[in-house]
Amino acid sequence: MPTPITNSITRALRDTRISNSEVSSLISQARRNLTPEVKAELQALLQTHGDKFSNGGKRDLQRFLGTSNVITPPSPQPPPPPPSPRDLADPTVLTKHTTDTTWKPVQDGKLFVDGISYDDVVQGSIGNCYLVAALSSLAHANPDIIKNAIKDNGDNTFTVRFFEGSRQVNITVDGDQATGPSGSARYGKSRDSKELWVGVIEKAYAQWKGGYEAIGNGGHASAVMTALTGRGTGWSSTKGNLDILYTQVQRGAQSNKPMAAPTFGKDSGVDYTGTGVYAWHMYSVLGASEENGTKYIQLRNPWGRSEHGSDGKDDGIFKMKLEDFAKLYQGVNVGY
Repeated sequence: MPTPITNSITRALRDTRISNSEVSSLISQARRNLTPEVKAELQALLQTHGDKFSNGGKRDLQRFLGTSNVITPPSPQPPPPPPSPRDLADPTVLTKHTTDTTWKPVQDGKLFVDGISYDDVVQGSIGNCYLVAALSSLAHANPDIIKNAIKDNGDNTFTVRFFEGSRQVNITVDGDQATGPSGSARYGKSRDSKELWVGVIEKAYAQWKGGYEAIGNGGHASAVMTALTGRGTGWSSTKGNLDILYTQVQRGAQSNKPMAAPTFGKDSGVDYTGTGVYAWHMYSVLGASEENGTKYIQLRNPWGRSEHGSDGKDDGIFKMKLEDFAKLYQGVNVGY
């Protein structure tokens, strides 16, 4: 196969002698790109047409070929093997689950599947609606908050960054899931069983706070929002001016602020019968809208099902008239 020096050799052979200047030109060209193929062409020129060189030119080319280093492309190196999976100590499970819980890796699990969505989040068999509702709200407001909070270490472990005041707290957990007798994930999970981010953040939060029992008996969505953003939250009560509350929710959604709303307790006197809404429960707030003069608050149940109204989807996502929202919910946490 011709090389860049082939044409120069052809021109040098047109007459009966290869002059010293032509040899110098060949050597100069070869120095710029001395591959094995170029060196082979020059050696063949010496062997086949050695009688056409002047003595000085022939010695110069022989000396060059005898002392020059051929540029050999580096051999491709195989990629390094992936690190071996690590198995870290898991946080303690709920007391009622200690005898029938098994920690298992997620086969072909990925931290994120098709990006991050608020509708990924599904609460497990644990009383931490405040936590998963906050995760759904954060994913809805700004998915990068979730993405930037988790580092995949490439060895079945993940480091989650939390904030405690002005201090960062890094908690590393593995990707194993707590499973019950049925083999399904027992605690927080994604709708896609291969997606890990919901369970990983919940697991890291449990590890940080002292186990699932410590985070599984109620809490505040505002604390989770602050732990993942490093910023505080505001509160707008349903006992105040509803137009102001509506505006705050609307502006919060427009400004990509996470929002969550708790319902009243069972002993509050509020009747939840037939509403599709549950007492002592936390909901993600997705926004506010006005249709034909009626104002609505848009919400999501972190169960990923069971909702107010009847849109036929049963995905936990629904809207509620502002005045009905004020009867059933205490207020709205809005992130800063």
